[in-house]
Amino acid sequence: MNHTVARALLGAAVAAVTGSVSAADIAARIESCVSNSSVEFGAVDQRVVLDADDQVRVQAEMERRYPVLMQHGFPVSRIVLWQKPGAEALFITLLEHPNTPNRSCFTATFAAARFAGITELKRKYLRAELSI
Repeated sequence: MNHTVARALLGAAVAAVTGSVSAADIAARIESCVSNSSVEFGAVDQRVVLDADDQVRVQAEMERRYPVLMQHGFPVSRIVLWQKPGAEALFITLLEHPNTPNRSCFTATFAAARFAGITELKRKYLRAELSI
């Protein structure tokens, strides 16, 4: 299977998993998949799961920017764009939690400002008046 076909299949799988996910569908606290840490979202933080096309594009850029991710595979169920008021936006990669059905854990966080098209993604997903 070539890389283009694999990406298309990944996009379809992501679309099936993500659907339309709002902040209410993302837990206020997400455990790490690999440590005892967690991500906790504040009441006024914006968080949204990227749609399938954006996820495929952002994940591909993550893999290009950070080739070490692919050494042991870099499975991702969903990617969340997180914006705290007055702070830089982050991408958070999630996996289905191995020990808790219907829950996710996070594998990594990335400074979103380093990614191409972040301005457009913020415009698409976030409310500008809450990002100040």
